[in-house]
Amino acid sequence: MRVTQDDARETEQVSLFELNHLAGRSNKYIPDATITVDDVVYNLELKTSDVASKQVSTGRNVTIPKLETYRNVSWIFSQYKKLEEGFEFTGEHYFLHGDQLDPWLIKQRDKILSGTKTYAGVSDWEDCKRLLKKKMPETTLERLDNTFFKKGVGLNDPKISWTFIEKAGTKLDMSRPHDHVKELLSERRVVQPLINPVTFRNDKKWWQFWK
Repeated sequence: MRVTQDDARETEQVSLFELNHLAGRSNKYIPDATITVDDVVYNLELKTSDVASKQVSTGRNVTIPKLETYRNVSWIFSQYKKLEEGFEFTGEHYFLHGDQLDPWLIKQRDKILSGTKTYAGVSDWEDCKRLLKKKMPETTLERLDNTFFKKGVGLNDPKISWTFIEKAGTKLDMSRPHDHVKELLSERRVVQPLINPVTFRNDKKWWQFWK
C-alpha cells in the first residue's frame, strides 16, 4: 500500500493542476487522475521526486504489458523537498506524453527480455516454449505464456532519473498549470503499442517489435 506521504503529494498535485482524482485500487489498471480537454478524457500518471534522491519510483512488478500501459498515458512529475512537518514542492513540474518515455521504456523492456544473472527473461521462456511444442497441450503453453509475459517476469520498482525527466519533458508554466497541461494534451500524438498481443502470440521474433 502507498504510504501517507505519497497520498498527500498526489492529492496536492491533483489540486494544483485541477484534475479529477481517481481514488482506489483494483486488479485492473486505474490511472491516478484524469482531465477533460475538448470533451476527450485523458488519463494521467502522477509521480513525485525527492530533490535529494533525484529519481522517481514507478511500481512493483513492472512487466512488458505494464510498460505498454505507461506508454499510453500522460505523466506529470513534480519535485519536492522533505520538511519536518511534511513536504513542499520546489516549483519544478514536468509534463511528458507517454512516448516521450521511450528511451527509458526500451531499457526496461530489454532488461525484462534478457533477464539477469539470477533470473530468466521472457526471451528465455520463448526458447523453452519452442522445445515444448508438441510435447505439452497448447492450452498449457498459453497459460504459461500468461504467467511469464503478464505476471512472472517483471522489474521491481525501476526508477526514472530526474535528469531524464528534465531532458525529455516540458517544464510546466506554474502561473497557469491547469491550462498548460490542457494545451500539451491537445497536442498528444497517437502512439503505437509496445507489444501487440497478437504479435506476441504469433511471431517467433516478437521481442524485436517496437525497436
